[in-house]
Amino acid sequence: MKDRIEVNGVWYVKEDAVVEPTISRLEESISYEGLVFESDLYCFEATRLRDDAGNFYDKHCDIKFTDKKLDIDNSEHWDNVDWMNAVLNNDAEAIDEANESLCSQGLVEMKEVLSELAENGWI
Repeated sequence: MKDRIEVNGVWYVKEDAVVEPTISRLEESISYEGLVFESDLYCFEATRLRDDAGNFYDKHCDIKFTDKKLDIDNSEHWDNVDWMNAVLNNDAEAIDEANESLCSQGLVEMKEVLSELAENGWI
């Protein structure tokens, strides 16, 4: 670059050679609604997305689950509404899968979260 000068070991650029970043509109944005349920052990962040018309997708929900007992980022995302309902209805296979991430207290908390989401029509 030829519009530079070095003074005492520091390089300087002419003002008109500096390119200011431009702000452009992002291509797409997605609107959502969220609920957070938190205890000493776990955090459940539930979200549901809106379509282009502003309506919520029917029976679609994503839960970001975080085990707060661990010092590492160990978040999981659960988005299978059928599985969520199976946990809520005490399906043995779904409960076994949930127990891979949760202790017995966590399973109680998860069912409470799922129950509220079901009551609100999210799942």
